[in-house]
Amino acid sequence: MWRWRSCMYLKKSLCGFHSPVSSKDRLCYRSISKVTVPERAVSLEVSPVSMADVPQKVPQFYRRVLPQTCISFYSEEGKKIFREALDSGHMECYFKLAAQFRTQDEPAFCGLTTLVIALNALEVDPGEVWKGPWRWYHERMLDCCIPISLVEQEGITFTQFVCLAECNSLEVQPTKAGTGGTLEQFRDIIIEYTKRDDEFLILSYSRKTLNQTGDGHFSPVGGYHPEKDLVLMLDTARFKYPPHWVTVDLLWEAMHALDKTTGEPRGYLTVKKKMQSSHTEQRDILTLFKISPSFDITNVKVFSPGISPFITQWQDWLEKEYTEQEGDNNAVQYIIQNLDTCAEAGDENETVFTTQIDIKCVGDISKAHACVVHQLLNSIEKTSVYKAVTDFLTQQGKEHHLDKLGRITSNLSSGQEECLGGKLTTAHFVVMFLFSWPYEDDGDHSVKRNKDVLLNLKSEAFGNVLSGEFNILRKQFTSLLKLRKEKMAKRKKCSCHK
Repeated sequence: MWRWRSCMYLKKSLCGFHSPVSSKDRLCYRSISKVTVPERAVSLEVSPVSMADVPQKVPQFYRRVLPQTCISFYSEEGKKIFREALDSGHMECYFKLAAQFRTQDEPAFCGLTTLVIALNALEVDPGEVWKGPWRWYHERMLDCCIPISLVEQEGITFTQFVCLAECNSLEVQPTKAGTGGTLEQFRDIIIEYTKRDDEFLILSYSRKTLNQTGDGHFSPVGGYHPEKDLVLMLDTARFKYPPHWVTVDLLWEAMHALDKTTGEPRGYLTVKKKMQSSHTEQRDILTLFKISPSFDITNVKVFSPGISPFITQWQDWLEKEYTEQEGDNNAVQYIIQNLDTCAEAGDENETVFTTQIDIKCVGDISKAHACVVHQLLNSIEKTSVYKAVTDFLTQQGKEHHLDKLGRITSNLSSGQEECLGGKLTTAHFVVMFLFSWPYEDDGDHSVKRNKDVLLNLKSEAFGNVLSGEFNILRKQFTSLLKLRKEKMAKRKKCSCHK
């Protein structure tokens, strides 16, 4: 006796994650389980079965054949092009990128892997431990306000790539196809950036235009042959296509293809390492805190509905005229009281911060890491703001809303519980928020605003560990606020044209 189970569709596992599954790639298979029957069992009636119902294997692929629009990097012709391009001086970008070139870990990770290659090639210190004592970029570390689980399913858009790059110490110059610039200007960019190794050119384009399978894709540019007008694309989906040479004209056309997720064309961008002074460059290391998933760059407004009212009220309050207070202590209490009022508008289940200690440590926390965490917490406790916050919390008892500033992540190991249990409190999260939030000095000092008071507070001297924590979180908040401003301006512009 045979039991036929329901048909399951297998989604095509290609980097073209924005394109629907085509009929030729959709395959129905039936999983069959055999049931033991007596030896003398009579014959069973089985309903007629079409060829479509015959059990088939799950589709598997070992690479694809490059279309005629592309020339394989390691073919005889590809090697000849490489030698000539090298002699022309347009392969300078290649060597650092090739040293860090890797295969993406997930079918939809082309954007993350391209960014990882650029970050490691530009020698950006992530400020986070990868494994053991080593700090090194990996795709799983690029979780600045966008869930990795979501990227696995959908990939990232052009705008999200820009935000992630800025969150990770890169200066980015993005250019959307169709919004400015010409083919000749694009070619000039290629010519310039293939002659240098301190900045890189990254393209976001449609594979379909190149006659490849899939759709949206990211790749770093690895070189250029000026006479043949060919660009070397270091395709991170090496399980699918090898690196290949493509004409500039075709890439220009591929960048103009619309992204079905955003309804906009793709484009190109240049990335370089942000310049930092030597005395701060090595201390920007994120040890304990992490911005919570309530800040999500895939969200239309970047802030989740639960955290948005809190942050909106906080931003509005910062721009209001400061009510003069007598003494620095009263000024700090004034800030904390108003922060508590703003926090009341937020959802009880959402916070600004969480902790990342469980992500960085497998098993129990090491003694060295525990030492740094304790040093960080001690540094927070030595600030004048920490004392003011603890005094406020003592006075209010349970009648406050500052718990929405942060929460220790769940599922800690026993070693991590021992490290943080009873040591990390609401007051620590409040201090981190007040000092890491980016307060813009617009230069208008005719009226003293609330944000001006906080700018003065930030002049307080901190230890290296605490300064590093503040610097990275402030950088991430700045990127998120910039992206939110751009998205809101775009929505406003669209509504005006309706």
